[in-house]
This record gives sequence, structure tokens and C-alpha cells, in this order.
Amino acid sequence: MRWYADAPARRTRQVVADLLVLAWVVLWVLVGRWVFALVMTLAAPAEPLRDAGTSLRDRMDEVAAHVTEIPLVGDQLDAPFSGMSGVGADLVTAGDRLESSVRTVAWVVSLLSAGTPVLMVLLVWGLARVSWARRAARLGQGTGDPETVELLALRALVRQDPRRLQKTFPDPLAAFRSGDPESLRCLADLELAEVGLRARR
Repeated sequence: MRWYADAPARRTRQVVADLLVLAWVVLWVLVGRWVFALVMTLAAPAEPLRDAGTSLRDRMDEVAAHVTEIPLVGDQLDAPFSGMSGVGADLVTAGDRLESSVRTVAWVVSLLSAGTPVLMVLLVWGLARVSWARRAARLGQGTGDPETVELLALRALVRQDPRRLQKTFPDPLAAFRSGDPESLRCLADLELAEVGLRARR
């Protein structure tokens, strides 16, 4: 299956269209990354929250370890500090959950904002390219075969605008009936030109 036309003008348009689609995809990927980074700024409080929780937990664990060394009453004094250590651990968990939630939202928002225009353009572009490739494969199959060229020339006589035919030959029917290979190729080229192809010499 071919993806590009033989005619230089048509092929240039196809290449330019492909490059524009590629540029469009790259642009929206960059936009998606920017949106992701923008939404992730909402997770900024998570780091200080984790730092505060870690610091509180470590200090309370340290104090609790020292308090237990006090004779007789050390075990009773340990409980409040262990409880504060648990509060520090809860702060660390809250920071982790905040960042995880914001990250999930950032992914969803960035994928929706960048993915929607990319998918729409890729869908239209893909349908157009596949449709052209199928038409080119159907029309261009065996264009080097004299019988196929003759069939394409006959198809051109039936389907092409008479004025266009007469620009090529004053009497297109006579040109077809002559069986001249060059005349038949010229008529076949009129039909193939619709998809930017040419009959092979």
C-alpha cells in the first residue's frame, strides 16, 4: 500500500499535511505537559506537610525513648509522646495523599486538554490518508500492465469531463480506438491523476 502520490504537487501537499499533523501533535503534547505542571503546583503544600510530620514524628520518638529511661514513671510518661509521634505520621500520610490526588487530577486534566485536539486531528487525518491509500491501491494496481492501462483509459472516457478529455486529445474516442500505447497512457493518466498517480512506462 502506497502512502504518497507520484505527482510532485500532490506528494508535496501530502508531506506538508503530515508535517503539520506532527507539529500539531507535538504542540499539544507540550501544552499537556504545561497543564500537568500547572495543576501539580496545587500539590505544593504536600512537601512542607510531610516535612513537618516527619520532623514531629522523629522528635517525639526521640523524646519518648528518653522518657522511658526515667525510673518508675518512664513507662507512664511515654504514652503522650507516642501519641504525638502518631500525629506526625498522620501528617506524612496526609501529605502523600494530597500529592497523589493532585497528581491524578493533573494527569486527567492534561490528557483531556491535550488528547482531545490530538485525537480529533489524527482521526480526520488518518481517515483521509487511509481513504486515499485505498483509492490509490485500487486505481494504481498494475499500472504497468497494458491491459490495466487500457481499462483505466476506458474508465477515463466514461468518467472524466469531456472538456478535460478534449484538452488532451481533440478526439478522445479515436485516440482510444487507435490502441496507441502512449495515447492510452495519457488517457489512463487522466483517471489516475485524481489520486496523484501516473501509469508506469
